[in-house]
Amino acid sequence: MNGEREIDGGDGFGIRGLAAVDVLKGCLEELNVPVRIYVPGYPITDAVPALGEGAWMAINEKVALEVALGSSASGRRSIVLVKHLGVNLLSDPLAIAPSHTIGAGLVVLAGEDVGPRGSQAEMDVRNYGPLCEVPVLEPASPFLLGSALREAYALSEAIRSPAIVRTTFEFGYEARSSPPTGADDFAFSEDRGNDGGSAAMGGAENLPAPMSIDRQEDLPGSSGISAFRPGRGLAAFDRSIWEMTAKGRHQRHRTEALPAMMAASSGSSLNFLREGEGELGIIASGRPARIALDLKMGLSTLVVGFSHPLPWETIRGFVRGHDRILVVEEPAPFIEGRLQICEEIFGKLTGHLPWGRMEAKDLVRAIEVMASGEGPGSAPKPERFDDRLASKNVCDDCPFRPVYEAVRDLSVPVAGDAGCSIRAIRDPPAVDVVYGLGSSVAVASGFGEKGVALIGDYALAHSGLLGLIDSIVHDRDVLVVLLNNGVAAMTGGQSVPDISPMLEAIGHPRTIDLPADGALIERVLSEEMKRPGVSLLVARGVCPRFGRPRFAEGRTRHLPGP
Repeated sequence: MNGEREIDGGDGFGIRGLAAVDVLKGCLEELNVPVRIYVPGYPITDAVPALGEGAWMAINEKVALEVALGSSASGRRSIVLVKHLGVNLLSDPLAIAPSHTIGAGLVVLAGEDVGPRGSQAEMDVRNYGPLCEVPVLEPASPFLLGSALREAYALSEAIRSPAIVRTTFEFGYEARSSPPTGADDFAFSEDRGNDGGSAAMGGAENLPAPMSIDRQEDLPGSSGISAFRPGRGLAAFDRSIWEMTAKGRHQRHRTEALPAMMAASSGSSLNFLREGEGELGIIASGRPARIALDLKMGLSTLVVGFSHPLPWETIRGFVRGHDRILVVEEPAPFIEGRLQICEEIFGKLTGHLPWGRMEAKDLVRAIEVMASGEGPGSAPKPERFDDRLASKNVCDDCPFRPVYEAVRDLSVPVAGDAGCSIRAIRDPPAVDVVYGLGSSVAVASGFGEKGVALIGDYALAHSGLLGLIDSIVHDRDVLVVLLNNGVAAMTGGQSVPDISPMLEAIGHPRTIDLPADGALIERVLSEEMKRPGVSLLVARGVCPRFGRPRFAEGRTRHLPGP
């Protein structure tokens, strides 16, 4: 990707600047983050080039965070790049890490697919802040991504907890070499619209020093020698946390870490104000904040760069200074919902702004409606595929198309996956239900009759193997059709581990090499459907977009025997 290029500033004029991936790359080098892990998926795949050659693709998001936790414990900073839905899978260790503590800074960079273009569902990652009690930072533009990462690492090490940096802009297209239009100052001063409610915001340099856990040199039952000793470079994991009970660990986090998070939120350079006139004030976050600033409508606009915890004193001062507040955010009313106790709060919950992705015309209309005193109007009709020009059917030259057609003709329930097989909900209409990546085997095993699970090799490695093992253990009636092309085609053609030795070990798969005669495919499927229990069919083909599988034969490692 080119380092510099003309981009559109969002208000009609070009700005010469660095791409967002270059901002990320430079910041990771500056902050000395050696451990860089990612799980591909739109929109975060576009940010992967910033990680450099030393980065690696984890098999799934939970594993990615667990590797990062180990790196953090040994005193090495780490970053994990995932799409928004991937945060669901890593949420188990994420929820435990704040009270168990970490070592060196650990940041989860989560890319939101707002108004989903390459995802099966829309979700708001900000909800994981209060749920897991971790900080969530949200830069309003790629220009502010560097500041967000600096503050995130400083805070992560101060409170010994992972931090989330959430992005709603697209890494592949958006960039700036200057602050968002109209944002003359990126930090409050004491006399700028705070109503006495907020101290000056100075960013990462004003964060507290790393917290002590009152470590004892010799822990009961130990030799006094630990591989995790703070002080060797960045802080490593401090084992004295185990002197506390589970209750005590949560008490420590809530009495020490949460106040530090509040102080960091209030003092963050990501929060800034553009003063304006009128009784209406705008509170904005993420990409919509840039839209609000670029419109130059003369309204006071408070941009909130910390989603959790929110900078409450700053927000209170801003709300007190205006008769009405319009909250501009996406995709859900995260901030607006927390302000509903205040009167005259408007946004998605009042129908003035749409849920999901927001555009400039939506904000202009909301302001005009509020000025006129009219009602917000009716909700938009749900979007249909006919409304989009792009086709998302199974590709005409897909080697697996004959398999989809043969499965469709079985007239049995079929579970697809969040890989390419999700496209078979339309043409050919072979798939009945689709849920998360790797879910189809377990879902199909729950059907009332023997059905079919369509799953790609990446989805099976990601999380589908667990469903397959469970189906075999419980002798479920299900036909698992593995679509094996050696790549993660939906996320850019990344290489997939060769797990065929594992399949041989846990089952007895039949194999069809594609292209194959349609009658042969139908016959094999029919035979396997008649056989009770778990059936496993491997259909091997080559994706025309990416060519032959890029993993080497024998790449799967075998442990030596005794």
